[in-house]
Amino acid sequence: MIKLAVITRDEKYLQHLINRLHREKDINLLSTVIIKDLESEAEQVLAFMEQMVEQRPDIFLFEQAILRDVAAVDLKKIIDYRDKWPTVKTIIVGIRFNEENVMAMMQGGARGFFRTELGEEKLIKCIRTVAQGEIWLDAEMTTRVFDEVFKEFTKRRDLITSLTDLSSAKLDTLTPREMDIMELISHSMTNEEIAEKLFISSKTVKTHLRNIFLKAEIKNRVEAALLYTRHALMSH
Repeated sequence: MIKLAVITRDEKYLQHLINRLHREKDINLLSTVIIKDLESEAEQVLAFMEQMVEQRPDIFLFEQAILRDVAAVDLKKIIDYRDKWPTVKTIIVGIRFNEENVMAMMQGGARGFFRTELGEEKLIKCIRTVAQGEIWLDAEMTTRVFDEVFKEFTKRRDLITSLTDLSSAKLDTLTPREMDIMELISHSMTNEEIAEKLFISSKTVKTHLRNIFLKAEIKNRVEAALLYTRHALMSH
């Protein structure tokens, strides 16, 4: 059962959503609040956020305009509350989204961005998708966000430049287990997949990765994969 909480300004939209959810047996509308005017109802917003800390919904449907207004007044408070519910997945609902804002909100933990014009049927799909741990972006927004990501990578030459300076000799400092992990990284395995393959915990994998990055003087998995691949090719 997906537990859902909603904060919105649009009472009519909320009622439509409530009526639609009556047909869904796997989504439970846990709690809702309507905020018409943030200035006069700020305490109500904070009280609702506190309520979310206690109830721990699976999905928090947050209207973009309210999030914008609350963040403008006290961004730190929003971040503090977000840290109190690390397992809650947030979907931002709005009329339109700017790709830069989307990327900023993703850094803040948002997992879904839903345009109201797409309708309630799509929203149900969005809720289920995010509840499964996936990110929801419609096709148009996906293209725009990735265009922005590519621009950022173009600006940041440090990742590509540093690859030419990687030293395979650094791998001599790694243990056999750390080399096993390097090999699996080169096959694009996740921490969970590595843990399952080597019969160790994900936490242990993370510890090994920290040690590998420190010893080999690398910053990320891309460098780790390329460094190991270079080592493997030169060894044959």
